[in-house]
Amino acid sequence: MASVSHSLIALAETLELRWQSYRASGDFDHFVEFTLSLNGLTERLGQQNLPGLAAASQELENRALALLNESSAHPVTGELSDAISQQLCLILELLRRHETPAVAAKRSSDHDDEGKAHWIRQRSVLIVSQPAHPWSEALVEQLSFYGFQAHPVAWEESPDQPDSPLAVVFIPDHEGRAYPHCAQEAIRRLKTRYRTSYFYCLSVPSSLEAIVGLQRAGANVCVPAELKLSDILSRILDLVEGREQETHRVLVVEDSRTAVAHIQRALNLHGIDSRAIHTPLDLMQAIADYRPHAVLMDMHMPFCTGVEVTRALRQIPEFQSLPVIYLSSETDIAHQVEALRLGGDQFLTKPANPIVLAAVVKTKIERYREMLRSGRHDSLTGLLNHSSSKEQLEQMVRRALPAGKLTVAMIDIDRFKSINDNYGHPVGDQVIRSLAWLLRGRLRNTDLIGRYGGEEFIVALNGTDGEQALRVLNRIREDFSELPHAHARGSLRASFSCGIASIPAHVTGSALIEAADQALLQAKRGGRNRIIAAPTTQDFPLTA
Repeated sequence: MASVSHSLIALAETLELRWQSYRASGDFDHFVEFTLSLNGLTERLGQQNLPGLAAASQELENRALALLNESSAHPVTGELSDAISQQLCLILELLRRHETPAVAAKRSSDHDDEGKAHWIRQRSVLIVSQPAHPWSEALVEQLSFYGFQAHPVAWEESPDQPDSPLAVVFIPDHEGRAYPHCAQEAIRRLKTRYRTSYFYCLSVPSSLEAIVGLQRAGANVCVPAELKLSDILSRILDLVEGREQETHRVLVVEDSRTAVAHIQRALNLHGIDSRAIHTPLDLMQAIADYRPHAVLMDMHMPFCTGVEVTRALRQIPEFQSLPVIYLSSETDIAHQVEALRLGGDQFLTKPANPIVLAAVVKTKIERYREMLRSGRHDSLTGLLNHSSSKEQLEQMVRRALPAGKLTVAMIDIDRFKSINDNYGHPVGDQVIRSLAWLLRGRLRNTDLIGRYGGEEFIVALNGTDGEQALRVLNRIREDFSELPHAHARGSLRASFSCGIASIPAHVTGSALIEAADQALLQAKRGGRNRIIAAPTTQDFPLTA
């Protein structure tokens, strides 16, 4: 399974301390804090694609929630208390088993020699099918190009892997048919063994009975029969793509300082940052300074109502989609409906359950951020688009200066127009997607990978000088030139040219892009399928 971050371990340990505090005191408030933290851990485990652990945490959370509204059941003692402790210990044990140092979280390349620095981490995928199944062989071949270790195993075999693979992919004997009982039993058996792995069942018919049966056996994703292998590869790459999630920010507009204290306490326990203002007159300035992902709005305040504030906010194009959640003692349904009709997104009645409040806030923010993300990412590859790439590069440059390392690469697929002309645009699109997947699979989560336009890509490698970047990208260049791209008449090979530039020779994002672009042109003129580094004032260009 993917290595567990230290922040996730720390969150689980905080949860353990809160449970111990409750057991020692029997204080109901301590139990509320424990339940809130448990809810936060469940969400984090789900976001980290750890479905087995998320399910164990969800089971424990459901047990705690059942006790939350029964104050007479506290303090919890005896067998029930021991059962909660045992479940919590199990979760912590599984998390700690997979904790690794931050340096080990980097992906290590399958082409790295003993003397080379590890760049990407091998990720294991188990493929369960009948021996020599054509889909299995194709997946093993293609996954290896994208930095995975794929292990085929027959349905009846017991895998010899002691650690949980990142994913387990099940390929049925017959496409588009319901999985037989013996196959579901095999899935259930492997799910018991690999609790933290992500389970994909391929070629599933569009039948509720078939899908529910596989979900009960342990499937996380049921892939429809009509999807191709390229779609499966894309889903697995989406699974390992680590996006640094910016902390949720909520602006609280509430004139009651007591209410603000309760709201901020509930949000803080779920890792949600918040800022409060006590008069709507400060709203515009607060939004401009704080840039919140959602607004929690009281309905009745001095000067104007929450509805009037929201209507004014919606006049500004930049904030037309910003989630506004009303939090009020208003119980008149007609007023609530009117408030939503005039621009609100949700209405919660005071006093709001803190877990429901946090869940609503997170759901609204995630949908809002997904909408923003769709505007920042290229639809074909899922990479950052042109403008977003330049914006992120400028941020990376500011963080790297004055003494850090950063290298930018401009990559262009060679003779791409002839690929489109000879094989058609769908094949050209597949070549572009293949390079995008290769870059995503081989580079680190902290690196920038963007589609700059057409067949051109931009890459920025954190903490990396020109020589290191040249070695890393050259391995990717060699592998891409060997990657087969299927078409109606067989398969074709493609290559790319690349130019790189580094700090401190160039100290702005635009200067790095321009220097790397000039080096790219030089690589094209020099024969293509090569990498050239832009010279510094002292050095000659480096070539690979």
